Amino acid sequence: MQANMFKRGIQICAFLENRSGRFTEFCERLYERGVSIKAMNLHADNEVGILRMVVDDTTTAIAVLKDEQIPFLQTDVLVVEVPNQQGMAAGVGHRLTEANVEIEYTYFSSGQSDAPALMVFKVSDLEAALTRLKKSSRSYN
Repeated sequence: MQANMFKRGIQICAFLENRSGRFTEFCERLYERGVSIKAMNLHADNEVGILRMVVDDTTTAIAVLKDEQIPFLQTDVLVVEVPNQQGMAAGVGHRLTEANVEIEYTYFSSGQSDAPALMVFKVSDLEAALTRLKKSSRSYN
């Protein structure tokens, strides 16, 4: 894996009312403002949906959240863009383990096998993760 595939990113965590159509409405607002969602994860309970996402235009996405009066947080995350092939998640996980970096949560986005996969990791130590991922791994990828 090449070092330039690993970078610091900004994740937006939006707290959406859990009602029919709310997710669609929000995604439509992003679309109308030209924001592309690169990766996302939605977890909902009875009242609130927690939407974590990485987008191509954080500033505009935040403006949409403010316009819609949707509470949100911003978090620094590890963004990994790798070839969409077997073993990539294991390779990243192995290197993070070597650096004693804990993975708090992760989510991925991928498409066709010839398109890159995007992995998003919330980690315990982003700087240590980026430093370790710049070094090669003899065990994986």
